Amino acid sequence: MGGNRIRKCQPLWRVIAEKARLLINIVHPGDPFFLEEVALYQFWDLFGLVKDFVKVLSDMKKFLLFFTIAFFAVSMQAHTTILTEAMLRNSKSVFVVNKDYTLEGRTIVMPVGIKLVFSGGSINNGALIGRKTEIKVNQTTPAFGMDIVIDGDWNVAEVRDGWFDFETSPEFVSNQIIKNLLAFSNDSTFCHIIFDENRVYFFELPYKGRPDLGNTVSYRIVDGKKKRNYAELNNEEYSFLRIFTIPSNTHLTVNNTMKMLPTSVGAYFVFWEYGKENVTIDGSGIISGDNDWHRFDHPFKGKTYFGEWGHIFKCIRCSNFTFKDITLSDAFGDCLIYSGSYYPNEPDSRWASNLTMNNVKILRARRNGVAVGARHVRIENCHFEGCGTKQIKGTPPRCAIDFEADQLKKYPEIGNQDVLMENCSFKDNYFDLSSYNNCMKDYGKTATVIRNCKFTSKIRIQAVYWMKFENCYIPFVYNTKDSRSVMLFSRHMEFINCEFGEYDTSIIGKASKVYNKYSNCKFNTKTSHSS
Repeated sequence: MGGNRIRKCQPLWRVIAEKARLLINIVHPGDPFFLEEVALYQFWDLFGLVKDFVKVLSDMKKFLLFFTIAFFAVSMQAHTTILTEAMLRNSKSVFVVNKDYTLEGRTIVMPVGIKLVFSGGSINNGALIGRKTEIKVNQTTPAFGMDIVIDGDWNVAEVRDGWFDFETSPEFVSNQIIKNLLAFSNDSTFCHIIFDENRVYFFELPYKGRPDLGNTVSYRIVDGKKKRNYAELNNEEYSFLRIFTIPSNTHLTVNNTMKMLPTSVGAYFVFWEYGKENVTIDGSGIISGDNDWHRFDHPFKGKTYFGEWGHIFKCIRCSNFTFKDITLSDAFGDCLIYSGSYYPNEPDSRWASNLTMNNVKILRARRNGVAVGARHVRIENCHFEGCGTKQIKGTPPRCAIDFEADQLKKYPEIGNQDVLMENCSFKDNYFDLSSYNNCMKDYGKTATVIRNCKFTSKIRIQAVYWMKFENCYIPFVYNTKDSRSVMLFSRHMEFINCEFGEYDTSIIGKASKVYNKYSNCKFNTKTSHSS
């Protein structure tokens, strides 16, 4: 008996569902009132069908419950209107978003010359493609839902993260929100993107493939061992390792937290910047990699090596980048690499130039805090802490800052030129400073100056040319067997008004006085370092 009743209900229920669907979709786009005449007729038609359905069930309580739920569901839908390209075109120059619109999963291309003005409404559930489109937001509630994709060409001077709805759960992955905000900028028009809501943006590396990608790049045999060409991970075939890109002419302010979710992949680029220019990254917030919870569960074959190319900012042949007040932390590799290009077929100039860092904190980078191979660099009042240590599974070079231009001998123009670091502080790093391939031996003048810095850990200098230390305290120079001989080959080094924490018979004291200059320097007569 019960089975027959259910079978009788099924066809009637399908009719009710279809009527409800029609009722929801007959909203008139230009009418603020949902229950217009035709809608009201359809609503009472639906009401009659529901009554017949309930008679079959013979349960008035279930009818009342069902009708109440259906009524409120339809009422909620009444607040959502389908947005079409035709509606945007008909608005001529300004489309006012004063209600909640859905794109129904479709892609809407904005008509040229249409300005979106948000005044109490929102857009969600689809893709919105700009075409020189302007936006003005006159509300404190989100203008965009969580199921929106922003793309195309926009003309927006200032964008705020509060424009987008947000889920506070730590399980919510924020990649699309961050990409949407960056999409409002482009290489040709200035945009200030501001993250200042009380939020933590958890993002992820979308690639979920093999962790040991370093084993897929080419290698050469050096001293009987394979030496992998990890630079190939920069190539386009590995573009899936790039998470975000900041366009040229963009000011990115982060006053909250961006935190990478853990991965076992041994390479990633949180911000991949190639050939970009005129970019500022500032704010009181934190941009963090995943090293503090990286999944060290997939070593490379036959080794306990997990990779080292997990960088927060990878900037290649960029120009005019400024980092100010921001904190970069917990990179699986480097917090920042700013270097020239050593692509074999680079069509344009190779060098990177005009990097400014002021009052930046670099914390717990597993490989390097900062690696520099560029022209016209200023690093001032920055703090470096906890980089390269055993506690975070540090990997060479394991230093706070590294003045090094990879493949310098092959491409001499990418070496350091006119570089100044001053008034910086250091704490608990494995190496405070390292340098190799700073510039070519025949460069002819001082390339890198380190001034007014008190180092607290050892520094490593390997066959360095044209570098000056002025008013610095240097506890000791790394002098193990691997480094002793190359330090002795350093040339055109200057140490002015410096204090050393070791004997004048140490490796730094033995460096050639013919090719290197010591002026008013003080050696410690009581302390000796052996490692």
